[in-house]
Order: sequence, then C-alpha cells, then structure tokens
Amino acid sequence: MTDSIQVGDATADPGELATGHIPGVELTTGDRIDIPVIVLNGVEDGLTALLFSTQHGKELQGTQVIHHLMHDELSPESVSGAVVGIPVANPLAFMHATYRTWIDNRDLGYVSVENPRGNTTERMANAIWTEAWSDADIVLNFHCNDHPDSLYFQIIEPTAETEADLERAAKAFGVTTIRKDDLVESGPSPVGVDRIPTLSNKGAAGEIPELMVEFIDGRYLDAKSLDVGVTGTMNVLREFDVLPGDPEAGPQEDISLVPCRYTGGSGVNRAYGMLRNEHGGLLYPRAETGTFIEAGEVVADVVNLHGERVERVEMPEDGYLWAYAGAQQFATSGGMQTIESGGKVVYAFTHEEPDE
Repeated sequence: MTDSIQVGDATADPGELATGHIPGVELTTGDRIDIPVIVLNGVEDGLTALLFSTQHGKELQGTQVIHHLMHDELSPESVSGAVVGIPVANPLAFMHATYRTWIDNRDLGYVSVENPRGNTTERMANAIWTEAWSDADIVLNFHCNDHPDSLYFQIIEPTAETEADLERAAKAFGVTTIRKDDLVESGPSPVGVDRIPTLSNKGAAGEIPELMVEFIDGRYLDAKSLDVGVTGTMNVLREFDVLPGDPEAGPQEDISLVPCRYTGGSGVNRAYGMLRNEHGGLLYPRAETGTFIEAGEVVADVVNLHGERVERVEMPEDGYLWAYAGAQQFATSGGMQTIESGGKVVYAFTHEEPDE
C-alpha cells in the first residue's frame, strides 16, 4: 500500500503490522472496554479484507483463526492491500461468555450502526462500522454453533451487487454453502437493507460482500476448526488477489459436506429456517446434521422434568439440518441442552436441483 492505515489507535505504514483498539465503552466503574484490532498493511496496493469474529461472546474459534493468520501465516511482504482482524468484536459479551452484551442484552449484529450516542451495543457497532467495516472490500464474519456438533458451513445472503463476489468467496472457502434469500424478517439480513442499518445491512447497501462462516463448538479451541478456517480464509484472500496464487480447487477435504454448485456439486442449498417446538423440557437430538432427512422423520424429542417424552419434532420437508440450537439464544454463559415452548430446536435447509 502507498498509504498508512489507521483503525482505532492502530496505525500501520506500508509493510507493517500494528495492534491496538477501536474505542468501546466505559463500565460503571469508569474502566474502558475497547475492541482489539490487528492491522496488516501490505507492500503492494490491493483490496482490504476484514476478518471479524466473536460478535457473540461465546464463539471462540474464529478468534484463534484470526490470531494464527495475522501472526503466523500472513506477512506484509505477501499481502497486496490490507488485512484487518477484529478477533473479539464484542468484548463485553466475551468477558462473561454470553451470546449477547450482558449490559443491555443486545446482539452486536442486530443493532443499528448509526447511533453513536445510542445504547451500549449500538455504540460498539457504530465504532466498528466507522473504523473498519465501512472501509472493507470484503468481510469474512466468523461464528460458531454449540453441541451437538454441526456442519462446517457458510451462509451467503446476496444482493444483486454482491452476489458475484459472494459466489467467488464461497467457492474459494470450500465448505457447505447455504443461501438465504428473502427469508430473514429482521436483523442482519442484506435482503432488508431498507430496514435496520446493521453491520451486514449497511455493508450490503454499500456493496460490501460478507461471507458468514460457522465453525463447530465455539466454547473450546479446536485444531480442525483452526485448519478449516485458515485454509478457507487464505483461499478467499487468494481469490481476491490479496495473496498471490490461486485458491485450491474444489471443496475442503475431510469434513462433512452437502455439495451444491458452489462446492463441487449442482443445485443450491437454501435455508429453510428454524424448527421450533410446542413443549418445554430437555432436548434430545435424534438426527445427524449434514445427512439427508425425509419429511416427517423425527429430528428431536422433548422430555419433561418427569422424564416423559412430551413431543417429537418432525422434519417439515425433505432436507438437511445444519445445527441444533436449543437454549443458545439466551444471554447466558454457555448453553444448556434444554428448551422452552417456541424455542430454537434446529436449523434446517433444503437442496434444490436446477430442474426443480
């Protein structure tokens, strides 16, 4: 790069790596909680890639992926453009291992980025947007799912302006790809760019492609997730010429995969949505993620506190499961394998071939 790059208080001249913080918020004690950032400025001009993790405080795998990439795999000499890493996007959620900000119970990805004087989470989102996201040419947004183990998968939520780049990114990263098209009614869906100006929405409105990647079991560091994340990310950086060379051909190996046109197969995997339940109790998954399930097959049982099965949750259409959720939506440390009426049982998706 011909110019220095500043993100928060981290400034990197061409050929340098710098660490620092994006200004965050103050607690009641007056102690500051700022957002860590790593900035790698290449020696050649090019695009800016943002690596973004731990929007949800108990999703840790992407943090180690960013650490490994920024300190062990990438160098200013090898990078054309810049790579910005935000390894812990919501340090307030991270410090208590909660899904959302423990102060106001808000999700960093679901709040407006246009309220610098708003609530606690809105202020952090505004700072991230202003300092980093708005200047990115592509975003890799790392998330995780709880046990029972899910697929390694990626979600693309394309707009007309971002679809071509998202397809390139999905092919390069090389894990099960699920499309969301006009499904999300609120929150961080680019489909609704005229709704809440979240990081994802406002980014999509600004034609910034965002690939969302999901690892397995976010509360523990895992060598396989590290390998999947590093391999996929470097392939995306190669695809967009941030790194030299071509991405590895085909999907990643040695992981469960539901192929589609982005990953060595045909057709499209489409998000169906969340399967929900009527009765509360303990949640017993009965079907594996990533395997074909016929409509009507039981995917989970709910057992009450007397030990009696009170519900069988069935698959509504032929398709697949990507991750059981259970009580992971609560802003609590970890997630228990329990569920309330109308809770999140499991995410499902279908597969459509071209002639369908």
